[in-house]
Amino acid sequence: MKLLIINPNTSASTNRRIEAVARPVMSISDTLEVVSAKSGVKFIETIEQSNQTKSAILEKIRKKSSSVDGIIIAAFSDPGLMEAKKISLCPVVGIAEASMKIAQGLAERFAIITLGSQFSHTIQQNAIKYGTAKNLVEIKILPWSVLEVSNNLSSYQREFTKACKTLISEQRVGAIIVGGGPLSGIAATIQDKLPIPVLDGVQSAVKIILKLCRERNAV
Repeated sequence: MKLLIINPNTSASTNRRIEAVARPVMSISDTLEVVSAKSGVKFIETIEQSNQTKSAILEKIRKKSSSVDGIIIAAFSDPGLMEAKKISLCPVVGIAEASMKIAQGLAERFAIITLGSQFSHTIQQNAIKYGTAKNLVEIKILPWSVLEVSNNLSSYQREFTKACKTLISEQRVGAIIVGGGPLSGIAATIQDKLPIPVLDGVQSAVKIILKLCRERNAV
């Protein structure tokens, strides 16, 4: 399978993290391209910035969807996802969409940990669209900027672990999603400290898109 992951921001370091977490759940014969928006913001921090990425995402999809088997939009607000599904010639998934659907399959109650104080309502509305809202019991927005955490992921692992443990004890969740392309890799580093599945948005999306592609090719 040939996959394209669109990172809606301009951060090259995020591209490297996305590729690093995506490849372990792909087979040797699968190929992967990770691309950023040509221009815009380095990290998406607000709803306005998220919305501004839609045109660039849709442009990439128009150009690329005929030459790949599947496309992933790697921002946790899933910008432009519904429009992308309509115009794409191949399956398209968002990292929030994919991780919520996998979490719903793993647990009756799941939670999301992410960054960006403006995004709680957007994530909740998307959960309704995806049919996962009844299982999503809390969206925990941690109090740092994406830039702060992305620049030094290892320094924040303890805080992410602590937040997960609080959700487990207070909300009795059976799965937690760490949401956001720039946060790729955190889930794996804290998983062994927690008794429930911790999902990475990008890895979840790769698993879902590969399944969709194989089902499509089998028809």
